[in-house]
Amino acid sequence: MVVFGRLNTFLNITTIIWRNTLLFSALFMISLSLSGCGKFGGFMNDLFRPEIKVPVFDPDATITPQSGAVIYEKNGIVAIAVPLNDVKNIDAFAILLYNKTNHWISYKKEDCQMLDQSGNITKQIDKSQESFYVKKKPKLPPEFAAEVFRYDKTIRVQGDHAVLPTEDLKKTNIMPKHRSIFRVYFPKRSSKSNNLRIIVPGVTSEFNNQQSTFVFKFRVQR
Repeated sequence: MVVFGRLNTFLNITTIIWRNTLLFSALFMISLSLSGCGKFGGFMNDLFRPEIKVPVFDPDATITPQSGAVIYEKNGIVAIAVPLNDVKNIDAFAILLYNKTNHWISYKKEDCQMLDQSGNITKQIDKSQESFYVKKKPKLPPEFAAEVFRYDKTIRVQGDHAVLPTEDLKKTNIMPKHRSIFRVYFPKRSSKSNNLRIIVPGVTSEFNNQQSTFVFKFRVQR
């Protein structure tokens, strides 16, 4: 009798589970029919479709076909931005500045910002929190070095650049005919905004204090 009682209890529990499952399935199908299959399909596509950032065409820019880098040249400064699409939980970019002038130039990494399509400015993730989002420094796209070399054979992507002394610890100096590469990390906005602008402001000539600002345009492709 005890065995049959336990069996009946098990069967009752199983019946309740199946009833609840069928009820939730019915409610899901009703909500799906009300909201439309298109929205559900869009949700599933967004869930499984890879998201990458690609350059926006600009007649004043050079765009590399494989790494998706955007290159500008102004006031003797070559400025390059390339999206680091392997980093998924934040919006990450690498910036290269090359000094073609005969005098030093400088920049401040912390001044770089991101602008979304709504006009909202996003500041970089605080340096103290970077290790939470980025466990190790993201690699540059494998085609990046070769494409930069094809653009200008005097620019070498590989190797470290010399760290020059400066009174302002937030400022980085670049000697003539040298380059600097750094990475910028932003809280993720590409999931909500289809257009992003990376702003590198105030690249300054140490000769005459002339300042150059570079704006790199990207769109989100899913």
